[in-house]
Amino acid sequence: MLDGLLALLVLLPAAAGAGWWARGRSERRRRAEYRRKPSPVHADYLRGISYLVNEDADRAIETFIRVLDVDDETAETHLALGNLFRRQGDIDRALRLHQNLVARPNLALHHRNQARYELGCDYLKAGVLDRAEGLFVELLDQSAFTERCLNGLIAIHEKVRDWDQAIVATQHLERVRGATLRPIVAQYYCELAEQAAEGGDDKAARYLKSARQAYRECARISLIAGRIAERNRDYRSAIRAYREVLTHDVAFATEILEPMRRCFDASDDAMGYVDFLQAFMVEVEGAAGHVAYARHLQRAGRLDEAIAHLSRYLQSEASWIGFYHLLELASADPRSSLTGPLDSLRQSLARIIDHEPTYRCGHCGFSSRYLHWQCPSCRQWNSMVPRRDIRPGE
Repeated sequence: MLDGLLALLVLLPAAAGAGWWARGRSERRRRAEYRRKPSPVHADYLRGISYLVNEDADRAIETFIRVLDVDDETAETHLALGNLFRRQGDIDRALRLHQNLVARPNLALHHRNQARYELGCDYLKAGVLDRAEGLFVELLDQSAFTERCLNGLIAIHEKVRDWDQAIVATQHLERVRGATLRPIVAQYYCELAEQAAEGGDDKAARYLKSARQAYRECARISLIAGRIAERNRDYRSAIRAYREVLTHDVAFATEILEPMRRCFDASDDAMGYVDFLQAFMVEVEGAAGHVAYARHLQRAGRLDEAIAHLSRYLQSEASWIGFYHLLELASADPRSSLTGPLDSLRQSLARIIDHEPTYRCGHCGFSSRYLHWQCPSCRQWNSMVPRRDIRPGE
């Protein structure tokens, strides 16, 4: 009996060692076999990522489709593919793919929420705003998606011009980010003020007050206040409002030149207009103030002084707009006439000025002949400013 126990004690470690050796050999053989025949899913997935990095979207889509044929449980691949479809403009396929992901009962919660967010983005891109809004609202309490969903909600409110809700969402986003978004909130209040003013609503003044409380340095507030006062024939108040633009944002100084001329003319205050222009030419760079002053001299019957003033300015500062107006003034002088080449240049510059964009976005470079407080291209607020001069040939 004792001999049997001793034999068992000797054989047990030997058997365990043999089992360990056999299992290790089998594992090494399996790994070697795996290295010789790599997983096609793994290889295609890496290849698809490579195409993405190299911005070859079409080949990436083809590659990921092959992955889906092999393993449709790869949630990250589904999400990446859906995003590619949306970026390529294939919204229907993106919607179907993200809807299928959301419908899977065994999907991890994070992947499900990511799919719901992407589905909301699909609906937003497709213009189905109510469904997009519903999904973004549902995900607001998920900290990983709060900021992105607020951005989506703000985009929806802007599209439908629901400025009250845009204010609420932007203030929420401001708290989440811990960074000020007051200049944008001020623009929303300005939108409400303009709507009220156009509809004859007396709430416009209240909205402008709220805009000032949000961001006092917004030049648009003063421009709207000036237009409202001018419309009400309160020219002194309009002049005060327009002057504030110079202190808030000098980039928009040229926007007040024509309104100030109208207000001073309506007030029969020619000297006040001259004093304003004299200060404007000192404070604001560019030819606009000098052109306005020369045109005032022309209207006053002082054409020689107008030509002399603009000529002196152009000797120190080059400006195509200034040169065009100098040629216009010279062509208006009955005692002289422009030579053929100069008159041809005047006409060419007139055509260029008529078609040249007068505003440009400092964020994306979008140009327009109209002032958009929100760039139509990149959707940034406060990014479009007046151009000081034209650039023929650009």
